[in-house]
Amino acid sequence: PYTTLFRSVTAQRRSESIQDVPITIQAMTGAQLNQLSITTFDQVLKYLPNVTFGGNGPGMGNIFMRGMSSGFAGNQSSATFASFPNVAVYLDEQSMQFPSRNLDIYMADMERIEVLEGPQGTLFGGGAEAGAMRYITNKPKLDKTEGSVDASYGITAGGDPNTSLTAVLNVPVIANTLALRGVVYSD
Repeated sequence: PYTTLFRSVTAQRRSESIQDVPITIQAMTGAQLNQLSITTFDQVLKYLPNVTFGGNGPGMGNIFMRGMSSGFAGNQSSATFASFPNVAVYLDEQSMQFPSRNLDIYMADMERIEVLEGPQGTLFGGGAEAGAMRYITNKPKLDKTEGSVDASYGITAGGDPNTSLTAVLNVPVIANTLALRGVVYSD
């Protein structure tokens, strides 16, 4: 219900309509993430069929697509003692994979997220046997000064208060040439 068919995605390392991508793909825009108040992977899981997450502690765990697990045997790196995950996680174009876990990236100032099922080794490496998760952040805007602040405060009976803050500021430094975009969050 939250997928727009004509959205532009970069699942194949080039911008194209989601309709033209010849693989199983799910994508959610930053506007959809904001509308649904999604900031963590646990929250976005509700909207991703065939994707599950096994937590290993705060900020890390294993992502599984279509029930595929990396198993317990074999190492892909001689410098580690744990197996490499079989779902690749990318923040923009940077791989965020580590032995035995995938990072749970806090979703602040996102342009979109893309979920690519199936073997994606050709474009995303050997750690993408079950698929790839791509977090695409908003890029600096060269022609517009803008910002936003989102804050919340809550109290639980018998517990400590909780707070959340996300602030974004975009400032053009040299018109149509250079801009800075900063994001600060605390949760």
